[in-house]
Amino acid sequence: MRIARLVAAATCLVASASAQTVATDRPFEDTIAQRLRACTGCHGDRGAGVVDSAFPRIAGQPVDYLFAQLRAFRDGARTYAPMNFLLARQSDGYLREMATYFSAQPQDPRVVDTRALKPVDRAAFDAGRALVHEGRPADGVPACVACHGPTMMGTLPAIPALAGLPRDLMIEQIGSWKTGGHRSPEPNCMATIASRMSGGDIVAAATWLSLQQPAGVPEAPREALPIACGRAP
Repeated sequence: MRIARLVAAATCLVASASAQTVATDRPFEDTIAQRLRACTGCHGDRGAGVVDSAFPRIAGQPVDYLFAQLRAFRDGARTYAPMNFLLARQSDGYLREMATYFSAQPQDPRVVDTRALKPVDRAAFDAGRALVHEGRPADGVPACVACHGPTMMGTLPAIPALAGLPRDLMIEQIGSWKTGGHRSPEPNCMATIASRMSGGDIVAAATWLSLQQPAGVPEAPREALPIACGRAP
């Protein structure tokens, strides 16, 4: 999956560069929106997502979450070659500007609408809905809504929205926490939670979440989280 994503990202970069070369008759507007068009090949117009892609929607995510992820890619705490390369020489100020722009963009409902037209594993879908809303206290697995908000649109300042993210992306990310590959600030709450989830749990939660239409904005900060969780500086 990682190799396929690398190839796809490289294709996106080439396509973006080609499109900008062809459009020589249009005056270049030196705006943040114009400069960040390079991101749309993978993340969709305005970062709102792409149908049938494992690349995440970044539109509407909490600004502090996006800023933390951009810094992590720049500094090597997260490793994905295209992102590491693109961000290697960017300043904190510019990364914050990028995060602010994408955080303010609306979601595109067509991404989930199109995804919902395909057959779905109803057993996994139903199990995922229960896990997201109720968790499994007996195994120390809290409900996802306890941290990510009742609509799964994230909570301020930096807990991400999960509604409508690609199923394969969420399976890969949670699986990476489970196997120790994903390095988050300590205490690494997601690694702890993922270690208590089975493979079936991960697939179920990702199945349900991927079919939820993102709507609204991140919630107010949680008064108390069900498990201690670190935050990137």
